[in-house]
Amino acid sequence: DNNNGTISVKYQPSEEGMHYLHVKFNGEQVQGSPFKFHVNKTNTGQAYAYGPGLTHGISGEPAKFDISTKGAGAGGLSLAVEGPSKAEINCVDNKDGTVNVSYLPTAPGEYKIIAKFADEHIPGSPFTCKVTGDNKKKNQISVGSSSELPLPGDLSESDIRALKAFIQSPSGDVEQCFLKKLPKGNIGISFTPREVGEHLVSVKNNGKHISNSPFKIYVNPQEVGDASRVKVSGEGLKMGRTHIFNKFQINTKSAGYGGLSLSIEGPSKAEIECQDNEDGTLDVQYKPTEPGFYIVNIKFADSHIPGSPFHVPISGEGSEKQTENIKRMREAVPVTEVGSQCRLTFKMPGINMRDLDAQVTAPSGRVENANISELEDGLYAVNFVPRELGVHTVTVRYREIDIPGSPFQFTVGPLQDSGAHRVHAGGPGLERGMQGEPAEFNVWTREAGPGSLAISVEGPSKAQIDFKDRKDGSCYVSYTVEESGEYSVGIRFNDQHIPQSPYRVFIIPRSLHADKVRVSSFDREKISVNTPQAILLTKNGAQGNLQCKVVSPTGREEDCYISQVGQDEYSVRYVPRENGTHYLHAKLDGVHVPGSPFSIKVGDDRRTSA
Repeated sequence: DNNNGTISVKYQPSEEGMHYLHVKFNGEQVQGSPFKFHVNKTNTGQAYAYGPGLTHGISGEPAKFDISTKGAGAGGLSLAVEGPSKAEINCVDNKDGTVNVSYLPTAPGEYKIIAKFADEHIPGSPFTCKVTGDNKKKNQISVGSSSELPLPGDLSESDIRALKAFIQSPSGDVEQCFLKKLPKGNIGISFTPREVGEHLVSVKNNGKHISNSPFKIYVNPQEVGDASRVKVSGEGLKMGRTHIFNKFQINTKSAGYGGLSLSIEGPSKAEIECQDNEDGTLDVQYKPTEPGFYIVNIKFADSHIPGSPFHVPISGEGSEKQTENIKRMREAVPVTEVGSQCRLTFKMPGINMRDLDAQVTAPSGRVENANISELEDGLYAVNFVPRELGVHTVTVRYREIDIPGSPFQFTVGPLQDSGAHRVHAGGPGLERGMQGEPAEFNVWTREAGPGSLAISVEGPSKAQIDFKDRKDGSCYVSYTVEESGEYSVGIRFNDQHIPQSPYRVFIIPRSLHADKVRVSSFDREKISVNTPQAILLTKNGAQGNLQCKVVSPTGREEDCYISQVGQDEYSVRYVPRENGTHYLHAKLDGVHVPGSPFSIKVGDDRRTSA
């Protein structure tokens, strides 16, 4: 026990090959369990890979592993990651025969990591990595506090898009600032003072200074944001209860200008409401739905205020889970004889049959290719004729990667074993889904014998479950839920959970508006560490709340400060603290906007994309 809410598990494998690590809490598998990993000897003269990113990870955080080619001879290294989301790969060659690899999965689910050296898979490849949603649910808001300065001359609102403004501090730092329509109707710039002294403001139109640009402004000491002068009060930072609003107040009257960032993370995503009283104070209230410890981070002008982060115990009842169950009896399939036509079916919509291939391994070890046919749209069958009695292994691959559930066992002759442990399940609906859309998966019960098959879906809303029996020892299941969040999908055979059940599935929100959001004024290259950066988000009429965060190469989340600079336009400011590839996540009501997460290269980075 690490005494900080985490537990470390250490083990010493004694055999080479594939291992499974089961981790349970109160009898239920934890997220990602069982963890699958390959153990190999390090003195075999082969390239090998090791590290947590080969077996498990958390959505939105870099997954890392290392590859050693010491003693493996000459050859090229190739890497690929396939899964529910695009995952950009970054490599650092340490020039000593080892390579540090990281990739960023942005959706939970099962990922395949293909690692080849000299065009041959290294031991254990392709690796299976289970990526879960973050156990801590986080919600955040940001409030911009900026100094506003009117621009000289006769400028109209239509000029805003053609103009670019930059402000240079006394220390020489240059930061982009944004133009906006001021309350009196004239055009001005909005910026956050960070240093005392004379600043130089440059406003350009198509690269040329406008009249009177550059011009000077002076920032007084009381204008510069100082987190140490922010005061907070209220019981909501000491304790709270579920399902009610817990309140506190933030006072920035004496703290100068600065961006205020507030985030709350814990067992549930707490609803946050913030009322700006326009007198330097803000009334904040938040409503968690699950009990436990919550962390309240409050930053002003890029720094934590006194006492932050606050650790707040929340008591009370958790949310009621909605559960839907179905139960079907499964009859034993007829015994298969040597020389008879055998068929194994599965459903995978939206793929091309030419990308599928299948092989059957007989009990004697003989391997033969099997024929694949499409029975109906998205429903495929593997056909083969066995020549031996016993348990055959059917491997089905899509683009050289095992499909969910593969490899399958197929017994020719009487079944040698039966029960829940012989049931197989696989499909995207056991990994992820979208609110209001069917989430689908297959279940194969042929090897388990006769019995009852029960499917349950538990979560924030009741599921509508559809079940289709294919009468060949397999079935197709889909379910639809009307609320986003984390769900538990249980599959039981004769009242016993099958392997890996219950499955934890994250259903993402459906958004009709996120696609409208556009990003501009975005510099992805030639960015220096510790230099403030700003981008512009335009909502284009989209309804909802914007959320932004920057994930650094080491996985640390950097705060973003969002300020409205015009109708439907918002500036997002962040400060990269590390060299390397960062990822900017921009979401509207929890759904990524087009192109998000955006990769940003900071400093002189040795990382190269593979």
